[in-house]
Amino acid sequence: MKNKKLFVVLAFVLIALVGGGVWFYHNQMTVPKGWVDRTLSTEMSEPDNKLSNPFFLRFEKNQAYLVARANGSLNSKKSGLNQEIQRAFSKRGKDLPEAGEQVKLGRVKTEKIKNGYKIHTRKVTFIFKKTSRGDYRSQDGTYWQFTPKE
Repeated sequence: MKNKKLFVVLAFVLIALVGGGVWFYHNQMTVPKGWVDRTLSTEMSEPDNKLSNPFFLRFEKNQAYLVARANGSLNSKKSGLNQEIQRAFSKRGKDLPEAGEQVKLGRVKTEKIKNGYKIHTRKVTFIFKKTSRGDYRSQDGTYWQFTPKE
């Protein structure tokens, strides 16, 4: 009888620990505090946007989503960031994202660096450095700025 009670208590504690760990993992904030429920957008023009498309990068408390704002251009530079983004969107390896197409980048891991952040996701890694204008510049030179809060 004593062993049964001990077994029940241990089972309950184990279930509580596993459930608590899962809850913590799903509710942990991994995005910088001021970036939660915000969206970064690239410029539409060529000089400030080195990517194949203009994009929205939307953040939740621990997830990121990338949305193509317009159809892509084959004239874009072949930067490493652009290739990572195209692989994230591509089903066959060579397709450019189409306007409105969205991809879930997955869980975000944030690393604070000098004047910015390194944002790691399962599919793409962004290195954002804050500029004197108040927006951010990614590793390929593309400017990203926050859209106004709704």
